[in-house]
Amino acid sequence: MVSRSILDRHRLNRLSRRLATRLLGDDVARGDGHCRLPPEWLVLGINNFCNLKCKMCDVGLGDSATVFWANLIGDHPQNMTLDMLNEILRQASAFRPRPQVGLAFTEPLIHHQILDFCRAIVERGFYCQITSNGTMLPRLAEQLVEVGVDELVISVDGPPAVHDRIRGKVGTFAKLYQGVESLNAARERLKRTHPKVRFSFTITDENYAHVLDFVQAVEPLRPAGINISQLNFISDEMAAAHNARYGGDLAVVRSNLGTMEPAAFETNIVWAELERVRAYASERGPALPALAITPNVTEPRGLETYYREPLTFVGGRTCTDPWRLMMIKTDGTVIPAHGRCYNFPVGKITEQSLPAIWNSPRFIEFRRTLRAAGGTLPACSRCCGIIGKPVRET
Repeated sequence: MVSRSILDRHRLNRLSRRLATRLLGDDVARGDGHCRLPPEWLVLGINNFCNLKCKMCDVGLGDSATVFWANLIGDHPQNMTLDMLNEILRQASAFRPRPQVGLAFTEPLIHHQILDFCRAIVERGFYCQITSNGTMLPRLAEQLVEVGVDELVISVDGPPAVHDRIRGKVGTFAKLYQGVESLNAARERLKRTHPKVRFSFTITDENYAHVLDFVQAVEPLRPAGINISQLNFISDEMAAAHNARYGGDLAVVRSNLGTMEPAAFETNIVWAELERVRAYASERGPALPALAITPNVTEPRGLETYYREPLTFVGGRTCTDPWRLMMIKTDGTVIPAHGRCYNFPVGKITEQSLPAIWNSPRFIEFRRTLRAAGGTLPACSRCCGIIGKPVRET
């Protein structure tokens, strides 16, 4: 059972970080690549296989040449062990304030020890978030409530037929829907408020005319929030421009597109659909869960720029994620930020401690490279870590 004191500790942690940032200043603005504050998040890749074949995902497409594939899959199937997780948590306990822990890759809920992982994280007092496709929820919902998971982010691609088509398997929407219903029922039965459920929707060429249908399809599940994101990708044009300046360890290829061509997106339809969503949200008012659109472009031209001029940044140009997050792969290798970042190893927990890796020469080098380039590299322009970020003084 999750005690009130644990939930209060999470809030105190976030307050402590805000206070420390105010007192110490902004690590990003310092420019030397060092971080005085610990990471806000540890993103854990606890396995490197998935049970779906999504049409916009390099993993589902089997595109093994991409950085995304390298970060999520690597060279051979592997589960993170419970011993490694416990070592990560032991080392992470040295950070003050403590980071939050996100189980994000590749599909956490198919890990054979997922409940043991969640229990270990929660019992050590860490915030526990899971990002999932939701297909395993019907059999795990009640246990996830019982062990005290804090947050569950479920990716959804549209109403039932659209979602199932994109995911490559009939019945996937029904499974996640049933799973969230079971989770809601378990929370009520056990008198719990967590895990909070949030839905994440990514616009693709197969669903951009069904955004409102998606919102209305998941609204009855009473999520805490809904996020609608434009497609994250690296186009051929982006890869060529990037590799001309940043090859070697930072080289990239076309990614997370499959056969999609962003320039062919009918942005007028995307805009009209998002306007319908905004109107519906206004009509529903507080009855609709918190809704975010990323990036929240304010005119049709913004969408044309996003899909037809992918080297043009939309919003700010400074990615702060490498100063806030670190990802640990199944074998203990650490990379900056998360799975969409570069496959640029900065350490390994079997060889160095997490605090040492956080300010290791390789991590500092990576941060300095970003700073020297103006806050991001060319291949970053359509990454979830930068789209919609505010313009900031640098």
